Amino acid sequence: KPFERGKAPMDHLNSFADCLKELLAENGLSMRELSEKSGIRLSRLYDFLSRKHVPSLQNAVKIADVFCCPLDYLFGFAADYAPQTFTVNGTVSQNVKAAMDNSGMTLYQLHKKTKIDEAQLLRWHAGKQTPSLVSLVALAEALDVSLDSLAGRT
Repeated sequence: KPFERGKAPMDHLNSFADCLKELLAENGLSMRELSEKSGIRLSRLYDFLSRKHVPSLQNAVKIADVFCCPLDYLFGFAADYAPQTFTVNGTVSQNVKAAMDNSGMTLYQLHKKTKIDEAQLLRWHAGKQTPSLVSLVALAEALDVSLDSLAGRT
């Protein structure tokens, strides 16, 4: 699967379905088995594969955990991976705030780069809300950090 930084967020979200298909085939898992292992409804998994719905961060993490892979691999930020287990450190809000603070970008600059509303960025920075997976993908790209670091997976 080709790795390309600088892709639009929707391209990364589309990479998810392609990667999921590959992981299922490589691991010899059926969709039913993935449903059982992840606790995600079978119909929802089919929605992800058909690109009908974007997974929530929680569901993306469940799928990544089944395959012992980083979120970055699932969403096309990484070309390959070595299987590993992850632990969670901090909340998504804390990790997003830290990444925003470490970037040196102002909220206005981040808004211009991501097209995310400044008020929304401010709510995330203040820990008042947690970004959706779509927004996390945009933030990871703009801040040049991993999805796993934003999700607190190490």
